[in-house]
Amino acid sequence: MKLAGGILLALLWGPAIAASPAAAVCEIDGRAVQLSDPASTAGKSGVLRCKDPHTGRLLRESTYDSGQELGLTRSFHPDGKPRRVAWRAEPGGERAVAEFNTRGQLTFLRCADKPLLDPAVDDQRLCGFEKLPSTVALYDDKGVLRSRLVFLNGRRLKAESLYDNGQVASVEELSGNQRVERQFSSAGIKRRESVALLLDRNRSVRQRTLEYSERGWLVREQRWDTNGELVREDSYYTNNGQPKTKFSYSGAGPARVVDVVEYFENGQRSAEGRFLAPAGAPLLAVGTHKRFNDRGLLVSESVYDDKGRVQQERSWNDAGELVKRDAPAPAASGAVEAVSRPPSQ
Repeated sequence: MKLAGGILLALLWGPAIAASPAAAVCEIDGRAVQLSDPASTAGKSGVLRCKDPHTGRLLRESTYDSGQELGLTRSFHPDGKPRRVAWRAEPGGERAVAEFNTRGQLTFLRCADKPLLDPAVDDQRLCGFEKLPSTVALYDDKGVLRSRLVFLNGRRLKAESLYDNGQVASVEELSGNQRVERQFSSAGIKRRESVALLLDRNRSVRQRTLEYSERGWLVREQRWDTNGELVREDSYYTNNGQPKTKFSYSGAGPARVVDVVEYFENGQRSAEGRFLAPAGAPLLAVGTHKRFNDRGLLVSESVYDDKGRVQQERSWNDAGELVKRDAPAPAASGAVEAVSRPPSQ
């Protein structure tokens, strides 16, 4: 991706130099260069040093090889304290990065698969290359703790982000072959949790998602199989936690179906039925669909063919008496025989 010189400097160097490129005097082995002009460094090799022309303080130091910046790269705050340390290699660019605020506190850390930032930064310790996991605290520019990271052998095992009040806002954690992510309210109540199955080549497949109300009650749950196909989706009433709907998926391709059950707030079933549910298509009712009253008694029943067309409809009153029966072919006598309510299942 090509960026204008000033923007590129802002992304790679930060405000210490990029905000005013003319304020820094840069040389490669004593030869003046203009870092905003790629032609100025093309083909050059040696040590790059950029200094504040007024104070003489070092603002940046790195190594160029045939016009490419490689190896350890360091930039500094105007007072000389470390601002950013990175290791660059080709291909791939930056492999490891550590950033600091003006107080000398870490604000960002990315680890490689081995220590690369020494002696500027002790990433052997920070990145957990001493046989034990390492916990690292990250701060913002005002010195407020914003997150905690756990590394082992350069791999990030856990990351916590924090609210202003110190409560945990989110957690991402690796556990075996799964990645678990949780989100919380500023009051500490869990609002969301998701689980993904980790595959090869940094790929993952989501397995489960849970959503919670402000009171901490489960309001929605989704589950997927190892191929990433949705197999279950349940919802719950926010005021009492009782089941609201349950969707159970099965089959594949055009034959994929979903069985749906709906509930009243008191826990009684209100409806149930099956739908064709091929990917990318609207749900199509098939088979027998039933509706119930809040006491669990059957009040209506509809039968659909495999094209979603109604073949028969029946309904009952609270006394269990048939009050309606519609069918494509009525009885020869024209009378509707008395039919008792089928037993609820």
